[in-house]
Amino acid sequence: MNFFRQATGLCCSFRAYGSVRDQPFTSSFKYLIKLVALLNLVVILAHLPVVLTAIGAFAAWADENLPPFSIHHGQVETEVEQPYFAGDDRVRFILDTTGTVTNADPTAAQGILLKAETYVYWVRMTNTTDQVRQLEASLEGFPDGTVNGDYLRQLMYWMVPVGFPLAFVVAVLLGLLMTLIQGYLFALIGSFIERGGRQALTLPQLLNVALHAATPGAVIVAVYTALRLEGLDLWLIYLIAYGVFLVGGTHACRQEPLRDT
Repeated sequence: MNFFRQATGLCCSFRAYGSVRDQPFTSSFKYLIKLVALLNLVVILAHLPVVLTAIGAFAAWADENLPPFSIHHGQVETEVEQPYFAGDDRVRFILDTTGTVTNADPTAAQGILLKAETYVYWVRMTNTTDQVRQLEASLEGFPDGTVNGDYLRQLMYWMVPVGFPLAFVVAVLLGLLMTLIQGYLFALIGSFIERGGRQALTLPQLLNVALHAATPGAVIVAVYTALRLEGLDLWLIYLIAYGVFLVGGTHACRQEPLRDT
């Protein structure tokens, strides 16, 4: 069955679940891979303009706030008086190659401390605590040059072709894992409930229904996420859609499944 026709049918009719009830698990898994990959690709491409806009905004902020300094062979070179502080309680930049400042500033939600040969990136855990999560890494491998808005813009433009495929792979794997877990949980619980009942569905049949029932909710969440709609509880919307089609599809599968021709 054509993937798009099958996905449309699963979103529009409970009877469509009858056609997947008895298929092998491998067929369901292949469908799930296509669905998760396609929806994540749509979401990532929809956010590409947002990322490019954010890069431009960050480059403008850097031109306005960063002191004159450069990086050569993985070391910071500057004549500015240190330590140098820039930014506010949302984003803080600290330049100190003298070793006077060694830790993150917990008063800022996030920031970067630039040392002589390393940098420390930190994020505050919550708004009500001074605990921060920080990561220190070497400057080795950074391109030589004067660090300003254009330098950072080019650096992030170089990172986008690397970061987006990585984000795509991670998102697909997480989506598959979450869908498989919820599918197996329903199938296991449902098999116990169905045991001994009339027209009882088997564990493999319940699993096929559970995996395909994720289609409507996943499509809705992907569309809302791509449109960047705010103020919506997407997790709740997904659960409602999943529950409706899970129950409806299971009920429809108690009758003779439709056959692909």
